[in-house]
Amino acid sequence: MASLEQYRACMQCVLTQHAQQGGDQQVEAQTIFDTEHDHYQLLYNGWHNTRRIFGPVIHLDIKDGKIWIH
Repeated sequence: MASLEQYRACMQCVLTQHAQQGGDQQVEAQTIFDTEHDHYQLLYNGWHNTRRIFGPVIHLDIKDGKIWIH
């Protein structure tokens, strides 16, 4: 079984890779890492034409030594 630090590093790496994949120039991919409470998110923030884009794409938690995907 992987250690808590390995889980944290792996989740941060995966979310960072997804954020760097590019896409719409006006929509920014943002990563949020809360290592104190073990919450990790990738969200989109910006505009697509006249439509506001904001919301989580991937939300991961570590609870009781397990990775939870929301």
